[in-house]
Amino acid sequence: MTLFVYTLQLMINFIQIFGLELLFLVSLMIFVVLLAGLMVPLSILGWWAGGAESARIREEHLAPQPKPARPSVHARPQPSDTATKPEHFLVYLSGIGDVSGEYLGDLEWDFVNRLKEALPHTHVIHNIFAFSVNNVGLTEESRFGRFWDSIQQARAGSTRMRSLGGLINFRNLLHVAVSADQRYGPVFNYGTASTIMQSLLEAGYQPGDGRPVTLYGYSGGGQVVLGSAQYLKPAIQAPLQVISMGGVMSDSYSIALADQIIHLEGDLDSVQRLGDYLFPRRWPIARNSRWNKAVASGKLRRFSTGPMTHSGSASYFDDQSFLPDGQSYLDYTIELATTLIEEFRVGSRSPSVEQ
Repeated sequence: MTLFVYTLQLMINFIQIFGLELLFLVSLMIFVVLLAGLMVPLSILGWWAGGAESARIREEHLAPQPKPARPSVHARPQPSDTATKPEHFLVYLSGIGDVSGEYLGDLEWDFVNRLKEALPHTHVIHNIFAFSVNNVGLTEESRFGRFWDSIQQARAGSTRMRSLGGLINFRNLLHVAVSADQRYGPVFNYGTASTIMQSLLEAGYQPGDGRPVTLYGYSGGGQVVLGSAQYLKPAIQAPLQVISMGGVMSDSYSIALADQIIHLEGDLDSVQRLGDYLFPRRWPIARNSRWNKAVASGKLRRFSTGPMTHSGSASYFDDQSFLPDGQSYLDYTIELATTLIEEFRVGSRSPSVEQ
């Protein structure tokens, strides 16, 4: 009873100082945080159980090789040159501010379009939502779609309500944590790899023909592409490059399977730096970890992009901030990324691709 009275008094004092509206917003954020923390692992395990049952039914009643399913979220049309067979495929996954495979911020759209222009031999795929095992965007969810849509509208609206957008970031951050987790991570990463594989097949990719694939993840997407590489590499039977831009990556088993891992990091990006501290197996004393062995062998390389921050102004996508030589942050990011991607594409070229 004493605890109840104390809590009630705190709420009354809060209302008197900050007002009822702020109390409602804080209460809503706490409720969503607790609910999301509970639902993330349960939804992933539920997807796995449902998928396993569906696979059993297909084996019993359908043809042995059913047509691959289409992604759950209808993406924006992506122009492609059907007359020319792409030599290389790139899959781009956005960060924790994303809400669906259809959504990218204005700065990110510019970045992706610039990548397409700078990589004429590459087919770029960007219609995948990184924080869902079945590629269903937040606003497309059957139960909470309306809620997340209202949060997205609030984030894009008035300044007072914009802080609610942090709920989207936190919800997606939980999925990044799951991807790095040894218990639930394999299930989540397998689902993401399946979605990526479906998108590759729909774009005309043929497993085993030797054409290399690059997985490019920004922010939380960096961990997701790394985690999915474990299952994608055996499926494509071709060279696989993983690029993290401002990502927080774990000492994933995928490190042993990917052919090349690149980490782009801004000197002022404190978010990506968390990975050096959060994962003990990335610490220098863990010399025999997959991460440190990959660094020592040159398989995993880290590149500084200069004085760039994680997001917003002065970030990797900013074309209004400039390096001392006059080059914009966006231009330098594009130049560095495309150089590394082209080196991998050319170095991985097989005779079957050249024909």
